[in-house]
Amino acid sequence: MMARKERAYRAFPLLALGSLLFGSIAIATHGAEAGEVRITHSITGGAQKEALDSIIADFEKANPGIKIKQIVYDDDLYSDTGLITQLKSSSPPEIYFQWAGAPIGRDAREGFAMDLTAAMGEAGWKDSFIAPAFSSQMGAVNDGKPYLVPITLDVTNVIWYNKQLFKEAGIEAPKDWAALVDLTTKLSGSGKTPFVIGNQELWPLGNWASHIASRVVPPADYEAAFRLDKPFNTPDFEKALTLVDELRKAQGFNKDIAGLGADPAMNTFFQGAAVMHPIGSWLVSSAAELADKDFDYDEFNTPLIDPAHPLKDSVIGTLTGFAVGAKSANPQEALTFLRFFTTPENQVKWAEAGSFSPVKGVMEKAKLDPKTKAMADLLNTAQSLVPPPDTTYPVEVAEAYYQAAAYVAGGEKTPKDALIWLDDRVKGMRKQ
Repeated sequence: MMARKERAYRAFPLLALGSLLFGSIAIATHGAEAGEVRITHSITGGAQKEALDSIIADFEKANPGIKIKQIVYDDDLYSDTGLITQLKSSSPPEIYFQWAGAPIGRDAREGFAMDLTAAMGEAGWKDSFIAPAFSSQMGAVNDGKPYLVPITLDVTNVIWYNKQLFKEAGIEAPKDWAALVDLTTKLSGSGKTPFVIGNQELWPLGNWASHIASRVVPPADYEAAFRLDKPFNTPDFEKALTLVDELRKAQGFNKDIAGLGADPAMNTFFQGAAVMHPIGSWLVSSAAELADKDFDYDEFNTPLIDPAHPLKDSVIGTLTGFAVGAKSANPQEALTFLRFFTTPENQVKWAEAGSFSPVKGVMEKAKLDPKTKAMADLLNTAQSLVPPPDTTYPVEVAEAYYQAAAYVAGGEKTPKDALIWLDDRVKGMRKQ
């Protein structure tokens, strides 16, 4: 199971799915007719559904011999049973929404997803996407072959902050980790809650803690640990969790961090009851719906930790896309639609509906609100991108690391003890 709620940056309005995954009732499916392309997803409402419907309508006008049929599921049902049931059925969909990394890797190995190498090589289709979309780290590629047509690239963690509270405290966005600890100490000393994190499902802090670790641990050792080829209990991972512990010692976290949900934590930030909120870029669309109109906020990336580290300026993000069913009835028609969907003109529509398009030049052309534009600029100027562990490595391993980070943030274990617990927790997985 991919963890409950698919990590809000998957099932919340994932600007990496900006308003993408809200509830609906699944539509019954049947085998495709000649010229029919069935697309299964959980885009059920909001601006993205309107954009998708518009693009489909334009496609059908331009291609009268092809009919698009949408099969829409509630996001939880889609993630838990809906998609896998369809993929294993005798009439799998032509196109289906999927996450990069471990999910599409599984689909490639199980024969659910089509190898897109030949298709991407035609007419420079692959070259129309930004380079990070097909980097090995982002997970659209398995064994050197692309299996996913990227549709959304999302920042999954930055530090959002209340500009008015920063101004009142006389502080600015920190340039390095020491400055972050200093301003955290200053805020807590004045009676404010520096960070609100709703870590009930472990991923909100875990995602940030993983980004911190990726800036401290040598990249090869970081990957080896999450792939269970090396232990977590090393000086570098201990240093990474010690940085989290520094924020705890500075009384940086809300007292109910372990029991608070992700959505209530975001609302706490919007209400001004906490100064900072580490979460993904989907906060922008949520703020438009939930925050007061005069709520003034901004963001900064995880501050510099080690100037010598190769990923010192990295951005953490995740990729989603559409896969073509390897056993679908009309794969060529499916590819025709996906090429149409990823043209710059249609991707501008997609971007203006709240998605971060991975097609070259689109985010520069689209009319975006300033906050969305800032997120797009962060992605476009990133020296390197790292994905969240639970989209790249075995989910059970990622969640064990997230739990270790939660123990440290809650003061339940020292960084060293948390890593000892972590290695013991994954010991059985390593044997498998």
